[in-house]
Amino acid sequence: MRGAAGKVASSQRGIALVVALLITAIVVAVITEIVYAVHLEASMTEAFADSQKASILAEGGVDLATLSISETFKDKGYIYFTAQEAKRKLPAGGGELDIRVEDEQGKFPLNSIVYQSGEANEEKYAAFKRLLSSLRLPEELAASMADWIDVNDTPRPGGAEGRDYYGLQNPPYQARNGALDSLDEMLLVKGYTPVVFRKLSPYVTVYGDGLVNINTAPRAVIMALSSDITADMAQRVIDYREKEPFKDASEIRKVTGFETIGFSLQGGITVTSDYFRIYSRGIAGEGIRDVEAVVELKNRKIAYWRER
Repeated sequence: MRGAAGKVASSQRGIALVVALLITAIVVAVITEIVYAVHLEASMTEAFADSQKASILAEGGVDLATLSISETFKDKGYIYFTAQEAKRKLPAGGGELDIRVEDEQGKFPLNSIVYQSGEANEEKYAAFKRLLSSLRLPEELAASMADWIDVNDTPRPGGAEGRDYYGLQNPPYQARNGALDSLDEMLLVKGYTPVVFRKLSPYVTVYGDGLVNINTAPRAVIMALSSDITADMAQRVIDYREKEPFKDASEIRKVTGFETIGFSLQGGITVTSDYFRIYSRGIAGEGIRDVEAVVELKNRKIAYWRER
């Protein structure tokens, strides 16, 4: 009997051992899953924290750039800086800030091709066509842009209005019949493909008073100001201001070749600016955030904001 009982006990101990091993295996598996989940959550939390920190840095970069511009030019009656001077990389809060500034009023004022009354501004319209031509873009883009802005429903040759074009799109929509609020809106206008947008957007603006800052305008924009301005003449303006920035719009006449043309430019140029486009990238650990903002310096007002 004791032999049989011993066999039973041994068998039970074997079963108990197997059950214990199974329980242990299950517990180990559960613990492994918990440890993995905790590690994953911690990693996600760390990534989220980096992302948040990068966002704060990028937003702070806009404030920093705005303050820097304001302090740099507060006692000057003009705005001048080169593209190289408008770029900064600096450590910040354990991370990094990458800032770039563009003078919006050094660009062609897109909304100026049509008066507020809705009538075409022929002088600015012709200037816009010259800009398009210098960038090797179709001049017909001027017609579609003017039709987008003006208040009538009569399309120009090569242009488009709601009834004959936008209303036939899928889904249909209407032309604004007013000034553009942002450059992004160009993508709604006939002919303004993403390729055209990327090529044209660095040279045009929807902000400002319609005057072009001759101290910061690129060569293509300077050439667009008059049909008499050649590429060489535009380069002379750039070379001149690098040595001595223009303090007054009338000083353009000091540049060789502008003695006479300078008079006709007076109503369309300036030497100061109030709108600046700021690109600010914040980097913190694995987090990267980009902010693009347009700031109205005088009132410290944000005219445009995009974060990604």
